[in-house]
Parts: sequence; structure tokens; C-alpha cells
Amino acid sequence: MSISKEICSFLVETTIKDIPRETIEFTKQLGLKTVAGMLNGSRRPAGRKIASLVKSQRGPDEAGLIGSGLKASVESAALANGIFAHACELEDDQFPSATSDISIFPILFPLAEKMRSSGSELIEAAAVSMEVMNRIGMYSLTHMGIGDLSFYGVLGSAAAASKLLSLNPAQIHAAFGIALGRASGFLVNFGTDAHYLESAMAGRDGLCAAIYAQNGMTGNADFEKWLKGLLGKGAFQLEKIVEDLGRSKWHVHNMWIKKYPCCFLTHRHNDATFALLKENKITYDNIEQIDIDIGPVDGVTDRPHPKDEEDARFSIQHIQAGILLEGDLNFSTFTEEKIVSPLFKEARSKVKVHVHEDWPIKMMSGTAKVTLTTKDGRVVSKEMEQPLGGSKSPLTTRQFEEMYQKLTSGILSEDQISWTTQALLNLDRTDDLQELMEILTYRYAARGTR
Repeated sequence: MSISKEICSFLVETTIKDIPRETIEFTKQLGLKTVAGMLNGSRRPAGRKIASLVKSQRGPDEAGLIGSGLKASVESAALANGIFAHACELEDDQFPSATSDISIFPILFPLAEKMRSSGSELIEAAAVSMEVMNRIGMYSLTHMGIGDLSFYGVLGSAAAASKLLSLNPAQIHAAFGIALGRASGFLVNFGTDAHYLESAMAGRDGLCAAIYAQNGMTGNADFEKWLKGLLGKGAFQLEKIVEDLGRSKWHVHNMWIKKYPCCFLTHRHNDATFALLKENKITYDNIEQIDIDIGPVDGVTDRPHPKDEEDARFSIQHIQAGILLEGDLNFSTFTEEKIVSPLFKEARSKVKVHVHEDWPIKMMSGTAKVTLTTKDGRVVSKEMEQPLGGSKSPLTTRQFEEMYQKLTSGILSEDQISWTTQALLNLDRTDDLQELMEILTYRYAARGTR
């Protein structure tokens, strides 16, 4: 059986009863985190730009733009929610290919709202589509300068929409074929609005691919031919994509959780620096230099002189400066005031980045290393293969709740934060999503609810 046929059968035949309990719980945690990202991202510059554009375009009020107080067509809502989810730089990814949950939830919430789907149906579609996306996207394309997140994300969103729309195997095959032609995204756009547009448009296009297939349009999802053309000659065992599909531990659990609102490629180094400062009781005044060892793809974050907010969130020098000076990383780290601050400029100059071109050409390459040298001659270092929240060190439900509270504080009221937390963590037991969507869309003006 071809990869496509196995995947299409899996999507049609798998129900929430077939999904391991731990996978359902993790899927809900990812949904909670992504909703927090969308709420926060609606306030970021890129989020405000897309909300303004959607508002200027007349269309049906089918689904909510989360956090914006607006409703639009399901396609426009999916696009806007996708930008919100990424503009906060809090997406969760599988590495080294960086397939992400922001390709899934931003399209499922508006589609479920329009269709009046249950929470159980939404979680079911999210879990199976992330499983498919993570498996197809197990081979990184970053050596070609391609951004895997959006490139494979269009297939994840097509799978998610196909499942929620209850398409049959032939329709899903067509949807994947249509989606293949929309796969795109390039690393050169890191640090610009285009980076967010790429992933959001991938989500929107995957949704549209499923809708087109539902209405009789055809396509050919020859995954073997497609991937061989992309990957070229090499020892790629494509059959592993469907090996024990739905039977072994689900690939959804390969997602790494992003804790800081900045480029994920810096997070191992971020955790290492936080640990070094705490364990060795080092303060900024006693730091002479900080050395960063990083791989060739992750070296895209070597940006000693960030130009603006988006660029700063991809500058490992600026990110490290925030840790050294403030002992924290949050949205206030990346303001224009901090970017031009003489103190931040001084701190950035202490950060020396060493890009190892001989390391594998993929994201999260090698073992991240941070070395701190103090003015009194001490040298301490720490290495990390994964950040905290990686697949080998998963976060607890309580830690997800704390992140949600932190990220939505000042956006939702305390009562709304408490209520929506429980609603999202119990989504598989919810028959009607309308009240939840009203609160998430309208925030304080939740039409009198909560």
C-alpha cells in the first residue's frame, strides 16, 4: 500500500477512542498553549496588521479572529489566527524538521466554530493531523534553505480540515495532492512578517485544499515521488513514515514546547545561560564574555545589531543580553527602547557567536554550548541537546497552565483565564464550543459571558 493510501485510511478510520490517553492529554496541552499564543499574537505588530486588513474586507461572519473582537469568513479567520499564533514567536515544533502545532489549531478552531463541531471532534482532528504531519515531515529540508514549518504545515492543515470535514479516502488523497502544490517557505524570511505569513498561508491553503476536494476537485498525493524529488538521492527510508502508524508511540509527542517569545533555535542556549547564572551566582557586572557554539542553520540567529522588534527576536545576541541584564525573557525584552539601549548594546557586544559549519545542516544541530567568562577569570560552561520542554523533558500540565496564565494576563480577565483554561483542558468533554469561542474572540467584550 502506498504512503498516501495508508495515511488516508488512518485519517478516516481513527477515532478518539483509538488515540492513547496520554496523546489526547498532550494534544489538549498543545491546544491550550497555541490559544495563548493566538491571544497574545493578536496584539503583536503583525497581528494588528492582518486584523486591520481582514476588517477592511467585507465578508460573512462565520468564525472568530481570536483575541481581535472580529469575525470573518472561515478562510480569513484561519489566516489571521495563523499569523497570531506565529507572530508571538511561541509555536511548538518537532525537530529537526520544525513541523508545528500552529499549522493545526489556528484552522481547526474557526472551522469547528462554523461547523458547530464538538471539542472531542476538534481534539481528534488535531491529534491525527499532527501525527500525519510529523511523520511526513520527519526529514528536514533546511539544507535547501526551505522552512519546514510552513512547507510541511500545509499538509498538516489539509489533514486536520479533511478529518473535521469527514472526507473519504479519495477526497483526502485529492486534498493532499492540491496541498502539495502549495508547499513553500524559506529560511531567509526569518525575522520578518513574511515568516509569519508563510506559516499562516500554509494553514489557510491546507484548509482550502480540503474544501476544494470536498467539492470534487482532484489532486495526486504521490508522497513517494514528491519526497524523493525533494530529498534527492540518499538513504531515506520513506516507508518509516507509515511504520506502525497508529500503533507505536505517537509522533505528536516529538513536539518541543517553546517557553520564550523568540526564535526557537536559541532556546537551548537560553536555558543553558539561565542555568549557568543561577548555579554559579553570576551577575551581569562580573561577566567579561559569553561564547555561543551553534550549528550552521541555527547560525541564522547570529544578528549582533538587530534592526527592529522582529529582528531582535531572532538575534541570539539580543536574547542573551535580555537574560544577562533582566534575568527573564518576555515581550518587553524586544521593544525598540531595549534595542537602542546603550546597556543592551554593551551586553550584545559581550556575546560571541561561533557558527560550526561542519555540524549537520539542520535545525537544532549538534549540542548547544554556552561558555561564560567572568572578569575575575572564572570560566563555566553548559551543554544542552534539548531545551527544557523538549520531548525528553516534557512539561507538566501545571506548567502549561502557568504559561497560559502568564501569556493571557492583561488580555483576559482572571475569571476568563480560569474558565478558558479548564474549558481547553477538558475540550474532549465539550459538546458546544460557542461560548468558548465567544470569549476567545471578544476578550473583555465577551457578549456578557463569564
